[in-house]
Amino acid sequence: MNDFLFHYLRLEPPVWVFLSSFLVIGLFLMFHRFWSLRNLDILLILLFTPGILLVYEGANRRQVTNAKQIDALASAKEASESTPGGIRSAEPPKDSADRNSAVVDAGDSVSVTSPSPENPQISGSGTLESPNEVTEDRVPAAVDQIKKETASNDTLSYIGYFWLIVVAVLLVIRMLLDTSIVRRPMLDPNLSSGGMLFLGISMLVYLLVNVALSKPSEPLKQGPSAGPGYILMTALPSITTVHDADLQADSEGRPRPGGFKLLVARSLAIGANLVMVLAIVAIGYWHFGNLKTGVGVATFYLLLPYTLHMTGRVDHVLPSALLLLAVLLYRQPFAAGLCIGCAAGVVYYPFSLLPLWCSFYWQRGIRRFTGGFFVSIGTLVIVMIAMHPNDILQHLGYMFGVKQIAMTGMDGIWGLGWNPMMRIPLILLFVLLSVSFVAWPPQKSLSTLMSCSAALMAATQCWHGFGGGLYLAWFLPLALLTIFRPNLDYCLALEVVKPRRRKVVKAAPPVENANAA
Repeated sequence: MNDFLFHYLRLEPPVWVFLSSFLVIGLFLMFHRFWSLRNLDILLILLFTPGILLVYEGANRRQVTNAKQIDALASAKEASESTPGGIRSAEPPKDSADRNSAVVDAGDSVSVTSPSPENPQISGSGTLESPNEVTEDRVPAAVDQIKKETASNDTLSYIGYFWLIVVAVLLVIRMLLDTSIVRRPMLDPNLSSGGMLFLGISMLVYLLVNVALSKPSEPLKQGPSAGPGYILMTALPSITTVHDADLQADSEGRPRPGGFKLLVARSLAIGANLVMVLAIVAIGYWHFGNLKTGVGVATFYLLLPYTLHMTGRVDHVLPSALLLLAVLLYRQPFAAGLCIGCAAGVVYYPFSLLPLWCSFYWQRGIRRFTGGFFVSIGTLVIVMIAMHPNDILQHLGYMFGVKQIAMTGMDGIWGLGWNPMMRIPLILLFVLLSVSFVAWPPQKSLSTLMSCSAALMAATQCWHGFGGGLYLAWFLPLALLTIFRPNLDYCLALEVVKPRRRKVVKAAPPVENANAA
């Protein structure tokens, strides 16, 4: 953003957390009905914020710790190669003065200045030492300090991921109970329609410009390091919209991705965010009969701290945009099937929505829905074969999730201490929940599609082995639409889906008897 706005200073995530939380509370909290279900729902959505902040802070500190570790290893290597017996001052690399200052500030014992008899060194503890007194024992001391910092950072991230999963479970319970709530009072936001529209457009423009001008990070890799997914999407870089990836990319010696893949990633991220916002507004206008509700839900989502963090992540926003389009086009089963199929093809996890949506269209539209689903899946497979003809079976295995359940190399809470074997019973419970929507609830409406789809996608965070808990875009927009929706029990497939037109063969007109008088 510095290239677009002169002297622009990007807000730190903790500052934006306070600002956005106060805005959300001031705009949407019902102060005249404080002990209402609406207020509890708003507070439940805001409970995701501390977990995101803890995960971000742990990752940010981990980058600093990695830089210290690189410096300590470089110093140890120089000491062992250039000095007999290992007795030498741990002189840092000349091109890493800033990192050395960070090491001293942290209290490490590695010296900073160059050794010379006239220039005694200042150790991390603040005492003067002669260069002959600095031995190789000082490097292990720095390494021990780095290990302690790494353990502290992992603990911080662990608490953040655990917090996110617990709140996701609470949201699953809330979405499953939504089908039993009968009274749906219309509670508009505290701001007028014009003010809400202006605020939403301003936030959308800010976030999209941030995506267009932010720097990319290393792309995800398909396979055990990223989980199931579509090969063409997992190869795209992620747009880092909050913290700068310069330190990590430069320290590891890898250039940032660019060129065509970066252009595709930015275009998909910007387009998906636009589709998400427009779909939410259109759902409020056409299905809820209230434009202000749609604008309010879209503004609510744009104000969340998560949206600022993950606006540039294609694997977050693209499936969400497709699911929202499916809800918007639910009156057209073929179009809804296309959207669900594309979402399942690119990230695999929406495959669990098939029992729910097929049960909704069972009485009318099931053939058109499944036809659209398989058309989109077949198109994605053909494109993948055309662009990646090698290792087709392997790519298909990751696309449809038929590979062996990963037990190593995972990210998130599963890589920070949880036993990977716990994923197996969680996956079984998730499969039972998905299949149960075939029979429950017996009568499904548009409200059931939104609430149960949000519940299923939130439940995936409990067993997602590669950052599970962070993929809030898969279910937050659907959950917000469920919270703000009116009564939609009349939106049944038999009522809103038009029957398929059948060709009527007209009978041939009777032949007149030529001999008739």
